Amino acid sequence: MSDEKNKKPEVDSTIKPMHHSGHNPKSRRDFMAQGFLGMTAFALAPDLLMNSARAQTTGACAAPAAAGLTPVIVIDLAGGGHIPGSNVMVGGPGGQMNFLQNYIPLGINANEHPSIAGMINQDMGLVFHSQSTMLAGIKQIASMQTQQNMEGTIFATISNDDTGNNQHNPMYWLNKAGARGTLNQLAGTSDSTSGGNSQAPAESVNPTIAPVRIASTNDALNLVSLGNALGTGTYTVAQRNAILDASSKISNKKLDNIPRRSLPDAIKQIVSCGFSGTLDQVQKFDPSVVNNTLDAQLTTIFNRIPDAGIRNRAAPIVKLVLDGLIGAGTIVLGGYDYHNNTRTTGDDRDRELGQLIGAIVETAAAKQKDVVIYVVTDGGVGTDGSPDPTNGRPVWTGDNGERSSTIMMVYKKDGRPAMRSQKRQVGAFQANGAVNPTAMLTSNSVTNTAKAMVANYLALHGLEGRLEQVVSDDPFRLQLDSYLMFDKLR
Repeated sequence: MSDEKNKKPEVDSTIKPMHHSGHNPKSRRDFMAQGFLGMTAFALAPDLLMNSARAQTTGACAAPAAAGLTPVIVIDLAGGGHIPGSNVMVGGPGGQMNFLQNYIPLGINANEHPSIAGMINQDMGLVFHSQSTMLAGIKQIASMQTQQNMEGTIFATISNDDTGNNQHNPMYWLNKAGARGTLNQLAGTSDSTSGGNSQAPAESVNPTIAPVRIASTNDALNLVSLGNALGTGTYTVAQRNAILDASSKISNKKLDNIPRRSLPDAIKQIVSCGFSGTLDQVQKFDPSVVNNTLDAQLTTIFNRIPDAGIRNRAAPIVKLVLDGLIGAGTIVLGGYDYHNNTRTTGDDRDRELGQLIGAIVETAAAKQKDVVIYVVTDGGVGTDGSPDPTNGRPVWTGDNGERSSTIMMVYKKDGRPAMRSQKRQVGAFQANGAVNPTAMLTSNSVTNTAKAMVANYLALHGLEGRLEQVVSDDPFRLQLDSYLMFDKLR
């Protein structure tokens, strides 16, 4: 083989790899380390990574978050509950009062048509059918004064039946918009990424503020618990603080000994802030602050809810959210897959939903707090018009996601919220009682519906211009006004 063939090609030393200013080229080892680090970090410290939102990559732990904008409670109906029509009125393109000719597919008999006197109720601004058991549940708990300080809107949107795959829950975006807590950011009654049954839109998820699971009073107490070893009264406050401080320093020292290959500085900072924040959290938040059973206002009102399971599961989150300790919380209500050829089962579940809404707003009134409630469900139900022999109302015979909706309700402590549009409805229903899938960008997209809800939340604070900054991809653009129902709260 000749020397010419073995000769390596010359490299022009004037040609350099193209890279952007300020970005140094990465070696293979750098890329391998970065990929390995991300997985290792989550494997080594998942709880701290998922629950600590206070770490800064600049090398310092941020101060505890200040209370944010209006607190939000999402109620997630698992199974496909019925919202539009026989509960919250819906209509054509003109809004709630643009009545359809036939409401039987939505559970309303001809002799209960909303055009008949006495068949609608507007005590809360948002129009309900007067025979709605959801309405009856709200009225069972909330005073007339509280109802008169409420408003709402309904989003006519198709969702998939009997599945947790609907990306309904906007909690991460709401947090980014300003729904923030002083103890934790998000909470939910389920141990899921959204805290509920339905999913959060994939693009919204921020793992550093994933919701803590709060399904009981003990779960809430565990947020500030010292555990059996330190919380039994064996140690004085000074001794406990000294032990926690020493533990934090030891933990940080161990972190310093982890090679960079195994844990990058940014992740070390998050974990370190998680340890150091423990002392601050224990000193700031006495268990009595998070204990819903010691809250006389809340307990008195929630004891009006007949179902103890709903009371015990929902009260801890409502306490934390209304007191500004959590920015937004999700409460799952089960049993909403009620198409069993009766009307009574569904009516009972809808009444329980109303009772919970009533308890939330009445507690907000007692505490002199504003609150936003957002109700979602996975799909919907349909009827063939057959009457329930016990009450003559159309029975629910099967799933029907084309007859789904979500509702957003707002309680304002000092008077009814102002509305931009008296339609109180985003989207439209067709003559056959199904959502018009092409009426608006939200009609056949639960993710767009979640964005529209966030847009209305921002509008409550005069911040609708920040929508794209919050959700990254604003699908509404120049048509945003047609999706906004709420005006600024104050």
